[in-house]
Amino acid sequence: MSDALMSDFPLTRRPAVDAVEPIRFGALTLEIVTEGSVLQLLGQPGIFDAAAAVAALGPLAPNALRAAGPGQWFLVSDEAADIGQIAARLADIAHVVDQTHGRTRLRIRGSEVRRVLAKGTAVDLHQEAFAIGHATMTLIGHIGANLARTGEDEFELLVLRGFAESLWHELKVMSAEFA
Repeated sequence: MSDALMSDFPLTRRPAVDAVEPIRFGALTLEIVTEGSVLQLLGQPGIFDAAAAVAALGPLAPNALRAAGPGQWFLVSDEAADIGQIAARLADIAHVVDQTHGRTRLRIRGSEVRRVLAKGTAVDLHQEAFAIGHATMTLIGHIGANLARTGEDEFELLVLRGFAESLWHELKVMSAEFA
């Protein structure tokens, strides 16, 4: 079951968000992560889970595997991934789909990050309820996103490319009071 769908379109269209530099609101920082890759893993029911992925791929970077729904995970890397190699390693347990150019990664960090995100989502972001490495699908305002806690006061959001500009604006508005 070695299905790997790869994005091979020339990247001649405009970026998902026009922002190039991180934006600071007091102790908060909001930025676009432009490097790396995002792969969606569609697991075979009853066969694939996080432990199976680690067994097939070897040790993963912290916060690399993020839950995206029943039988679905995002494999996120700060470096370009070799999708062929990953698909080969996961061939018996999952399909691999390159989402690198279809998703945008937004990072928000700082001491007030939970207060900012609480304005847009109903997810309990307390450190005991949402530990480092935890991820979930949620709404931020009206936009569906994958929310992952990647550090003590740091979160990343994966959003469909077409909604990235709207989510960026939403996060800027929610962060403005902390400037």
